[in-house]
Amino acid sequence: MTFNLATLIFDQPITLQLPAGRNRISSLPTLLAERTLTKLDCCFTLNTLTRTIHAEMPPIPRPLLIYGADDFAAAAADTPEQHAERVRAILGADPAATLQALANGDALPPPTPRVPPEIANWRAKAMLAQMGMLATVEATIAALPEPQRTVVSLAWAGDAKLARNGQTVLSLAETMGLSPAQVDAMFIAADALQV
Repeated sequence: MTFNLATLIFDQPITLQLPAGRNRISSLPTLLAERTLTKLDCCFTLNTLTRTIHAEMPPIPRPLLIYGADDFAAAAADTPEQHAERVRAILGADPAATLQALANGDALPPPTPRVPPEIANWRAKAMLAQMGMLATVEATIAALPEPQRTVVSLAWAGDAKLARNGQTVLSLAETMGLSPAQVDAMFIAADALQV
């Protein structure tokens, strides 16, 4: 099954050495050409047999594994834009190096676990309690200015879900000095809690 396209636009052009032709005697690519790219169109392929999701990004000759079997069930329902965001995260701060390694056939590290886009309040509270941070978060919420304090307090006390990139989570993380990687790790751990 293939998803619709999403486009990755790079902050600055990247230059790669990509196969430009094939040797007439063998089928191996032998000619390389320098290509400068400002964007890549991604096609996302879901393989139900291997339980993986790949991003195909022509002219890059190999697909990029973005989700493995552990994350397959949850990630299969993601939108092409969410998959494109995942590709951006995998490419990191130096997309040219990762794309060149992919084009060269070099082994890439396995993708990090999927960060759930949202988690239930009880999961967040349980994880924060395990980390010894629940009281700090509740004090931070109590110190918010009105009307934000009332809205966040009602949501926190109710059955709401916390969105990873929602204003409340981002604001609390900043106030508490948590890095994006720390918040991601908390969301992954909270999503994995078993009751």
